Amino acid sequence: MRFLLFLAIFLVLNLNAQESKLSVKFFGTLGGVYNDNQKYIFTKGPHSKDGSSKKINTYIDSVLGTQATYKFNDSLSFITQAIVRKNDFGDIKPSIESSYLRYDTNENFIFKIGRIKLPYYKNSDNNNIGYSKLMIREPIEVYGQMPFDIYDGAEFIYSNIINEYFYTIQGSYGQEKFDIPIQTLNEVFNNEIKELKAINFTFGNDIIEARTSYLHGKISTSNSSIDKLFLGLRQANLNNLASKYEMKDKKAEYFGLGLFINYENFIFSSEYAKRKVDSFYLGTSGYYTTFGYRFGSLIPYFTYAKVKMDKNTSINTNTPLDNLIGIQNVAQDTKTLGFKYHINQNMDFKFEYQRIRPKGLNGGFNLNSTGDYENSNSNIYSFVIDFVF
Repeated sequence: MRFLLFLAIFLVLNLNAQESKLSVKFFGTLGGVYNDNQKYIFTKGPHSKDGSSKKINTYIDSVLGTQATYKFNDSLSFITQAIVRKNDFGDIKPSIESSYLRYDTNENFIFKIGRIKLPYYKNSDNNNIGYSKLMIREPIEVYGQMPFDIYDGAEFIYSNIINEYFYTIQGSYGQEKFDIPIQTLNEVFNNEIKELKAINFTFGNDIIEARTSYLHGKISTSNSSIDKLFLGLRQANLNNLASKYEMKDKKAEYFGLGLFINYENFIFSSEYAKRKVDSFYLGTSGYYTTFGYRFGSLIPYFTYAKVKMDKNTSINTNTPLDNLIGIQNVAQDTKTLGFKYHINQNMDFKFEYQRIRPKGLNGGFNLNSTGDYENSNSNIYSFVIDFVF
């Protein structure tokens, strides 16, 4: 997909060449997070290195980005989104979040090819654009289950209307290579998913919307420590154990549901997600439910979110596999109370208070855990300013 990156750079450098064909938008979020629990570091994502523990961190939610659209004609366009933020490795670097050619038949069908966002969630496409969302960050109990959200491939979208209702069918096919830092092991896992297939169906009207999504693929991971671990199991004649937990061309599945209501001043949203991988990367199930109400420019809201492990993370094989399985536990629940205030059509201010309760040994999305801290709750205070122009 290098040609897409080069094309994006070429288009940006030629802003003055054909202004009518090129549109550029900028967006960003600036804010801070404070975690009052020194037993672990609160992070934005399941693999993030940077976070907050008894101090304000201004990098967790902060991001600057741009989205450029170049229209070749009424049907064909090129769209790219780039951001700068502190990544999971703790480095502040720019990255291309999506970059694809889009063909709109103007008769219900849209086709894309390139680097595309996967349609897991309601806010998959705009998750980096804080101004477009109600909350500061989407609940990690749902949005943090899958380790990647972009792929190289193709997508089709079919949309139509039945009376006052609309429906959309979205299909994806492709592959992706991605590296994941496992902070608790101080290791980096090299991953590849092949034969990636995803489908999403959305149905609704101006008041209510429902959606369901499904993803399937073959996933593999490699790392010197992981490869050595499973080689050692086979050398010890533990072939069945190695075959069960090794992640080599294993089936990976994701299933999601969502319901959203926007009626007069009342706001309701809820999503459910389930991940299943036949390997040491154990399955999870999670959901969140949000209630909000508009008072002019002010929208207070409350969210409850929960994620659980679908399999026991405590095994006893007397091998290093026990620790690899044990650190998979991300079970926790979160209560969030916050508000969004629209300053103007280009800017908002948000504040959130969160109460997070990890569940079980090594539970929760965290760093630097200190043993079984099932009752070690934490209070998270977050504030941001979002802007678009």
